[in-house]
Amino acid sequence: MEYRVLGQTGIAVSRLCFGALTIGPLQRRMPPEDGGLVIRRALEQGVNFIDTAELYGTYAHIREALRAWDKPEDVVIATKSYAPTWEGMARSLEKARREMGLDVIPVFLLHEQESRYTLRGHRPALEFLLEAKAKGIVKAVGISTHFVNAVWAAADMPEIDVISPLINSAGIGIQGGSKEEMLAAIAHAAKMGKGIYAMKPLGGGHLLNNWAAALEFCLSLQDLASVAVGMKSVEEVDSNVRFFNGERGLENPNSNHRRLHVDEWCVGCGSCVAACPNSALGVVDGRAKVVCPDNCVFCGYCGAACPEFAIKVI
Repeated sequence: MEYRVLGQTGIAVSRLCFGALTIGPLQRRMPPEDGGLVIRRALEQGVNFIDTAELYGTYAHIREALRAWDKPEDVVIATKSYAPTWEGMARSLEKARREMGLDVIPVFLLHEQESRYTLRGHRPALEFLLEAKAKGIVKAVGISTHFVNAVWAAADMPEIDVISPLINSAGIGIQGGSKEEMLAAIAHAAKMGKGIYAMKPLGGGHLLNNWAAALEFCLSLQDLASVAVGMKSVEEVDSNVRFFNGERGLENPNSNHRRLHVDEWCVGCGSCVAACPNSALGVVDGRAKVVCPDNCVFCGYCGAACPEFAIKVI
């Protein structure tokens, strides 16, 4: 497995990052013991980088994977929080440390930033993370984003170490610009010394039929230290590891396509519409519906916002 240093952080990460969203309650809903085995399979094959978030509900899965692991300190965990305040981020950091059983969180990101204005609004939370970094509780701080403007803004902030942007071969899910504009922003961020790892290389599932070509596109981008790929089975882990190790001509490990399911008891409150980062949802005839299928990246954030538990990725 190839490793690269994440910008100027000094943190070496595997080019394949285990995306933990898919095993958690927003998608596959695997028990921590089962999800932990899938992550453990990746660790055993040299994957040392795991991407998660407070929203994903997978801290227990990661703790299971790290249980009795020889050198848990060598595993790089990147997590994220929406908290905009000092106090809220303090709670998020403590929750991450407690639930994953870690003293130090290697990478902590502000989740889903949109622009310099949202970064300004989250400044108290960022200040807390910078103080935690100074104390050695966090090693690197940064942002995750679907937005071109946020990459440009974060690139010019010296206190930001890491950026996790959405990028894929079709540009699915990119907000505020085109694929080419996102690539230009990523190139600028890399020039500014930021560590960059990609999210949604398979477009949330839209590019599963072109799995190999989609991953090849991201691997061709030299500005990316790593690529976070959602995996939910040991078979997917094995195929992705082999691909990232240079094997080609492999069978596509993704046999099932994802879709967004809305249960009949949906009350049409619109909470999911407000939570969708890609404007894919609407309320039609009193019920939530995917109104822009090409925009949906199956992140599951809508399901997390639903007070009736009526919407999920399956």
